[in-house]
This record gives sequence, structure tokens and C-alpha cells, in this order.
Amino acid sequence: MWFASGEFRYWFQFGLFAILAIAAWRYGGGPERVLAGVLLWFSIAFPIANWFLGQWSDLSQLDTANAILDGVALIVSVAVALTANRVYPLWFAAFQVLAATAHLAKGLAQGTAALAYVVLYVGPSYCQIVILALGIWNHHRRVRKYGTYRAWRNSSSRLRATIPSNWPSG
Repeated sequence: MWFASGEFRYWFQFGLFAILAIAAWRYGGGPERVLAGVLLWFSIAFPIANWFLGQWSDLSQLDTANAILDGVALIVSVAVALTANRVYPLWFAAFQVLAATAHLAKGLAQGTAALAYVVLYVGPSYCQIVILALGIWNHHRRVRKYGTYRAWRNSSSRLRATIPSNWPSG
């Protein structure tokens, strides 16, 4: 049964990621485009990494290629979450933390069940799809209603604290 295989899941997710990337490019701002790129990163880099490393994990051991890809996605997701002028990237990054810690758990406890491992590192991507889709939709709705707004937070220069001359120094 083809639709129950991992191959179907791959192509289904790839299609969703591509649709989100097109929507992010058309309707989103910088954070939406970067996070859509993170999702596309999974679909494109995973088969290449597995081909290059010559391994497809049977899930009884740590999937090194996917752990590296999730680590890169974690770094990018957290960077976007901390600098974007939006709230939803925090949720996106939180689910990426779940996926990355699944690899850590598998590496530390080799007795982890294969099903638990796959649910922990594949499951968050479905939540990320929903989160990004809602983020693109909310961004587009806000731009239509209020006009454009900053995509990224500004970091102001550090102001030296000035102490009033009449401040008690006791």
C-alpha cells in the first residue's frame, strides 16, 4: 500500500512545504520566507544527505543525517524566533526543539522505541506546517488591514544608564 509508506509521507510533506514556500514568497515577509525555507530544507537536504552518507536509518539507532539536519534547522528557527517581529516563530522553534531533542534522547538512551523516536522527530514537522500556514495567513491579513510593518525587531544601541546627581549613594 503506497500511501502508507514513508515514501508517500515524504512526497506529501514535500508538496505541503512547496505550497507553503510559494505562499510565503507571495504573501509573507522575511520571517515567513526563512521558515518556509527551513521546511524545504528538510525535503531537499534529507535525501541528499542520506545518499551522500550512504545510509537510511532503520530507526533502531540514531539517524545521524536527520539529527544534523534538525540541528541546522534548530539554529535557524531559534535565530528567526528571537529576531522576528512576530510571535508564531517562537512556536515554530519550540517544535523544532522537540525534534532536535528526540535525536538527543535516542543518542543517550539506545533502548528508545523506534516508534517513539519517529513520532518525536517527525511529528513536530506537521505542527510546524500548521503554525507556518497560520503565520502566513495572519501576516497577510494584518498587512491588508493595517499596511506594512517591520518584519524584524530593531535592536537599539545600549544606552548608558545615567544616575541623577541627587541620587543617594549610600
